[in-house]
Amino acid sequence: MRIISIAALAAFAVASVAAQAATPIQQETAIWQAFKDKNAKAFTAMLAPNGSSLYEDGVASRAKELDNLKNSKLSSFKIDNFSSQMVDPNNLLTTYVVDVKGTQGKTDISGRYRAASLWHRSGKNWVGVFHTEIKAK
Repeated sequence: MRIISIAALAAFAVASVAAQAATPIQQETAIWQAFKDKNAKAFTAMLAPNGSSLYEDGVASRAKELDNLKNSKLSSFKIDNFSSQMVDPNNLLTTYVVDVKGTQGKTDISGRYRAASLWHRSGKNWVGVFHTEIKAK
């Protein structure tokens, strides 16, 4: 019972970070943590319904991102070289590198990636409308 309570509290904490006007690094960390934890509810709460992502294998919708969450296993991630800028009062652009250890299906996806996200303010919440990442050379 204690483990369930701790898990519920952790899920609530991640959702709370996403719901409040968090700092840009907190927003990025929260969405990566939700993905790592396979917390689909918190993860989708941070994505705009019509948002999209771009990867080397093509464009991913929110539904495809949820499939990626189910088929991936991240053991760790570390965000570094973080930068953010307000595009306008309701849109925020972030760029950073992220070191990942994990798999997607049977493929090892570990490595360093260069990433960018566009966040949009919707009421009091920030939601991801676009994300991209490429493996660093």
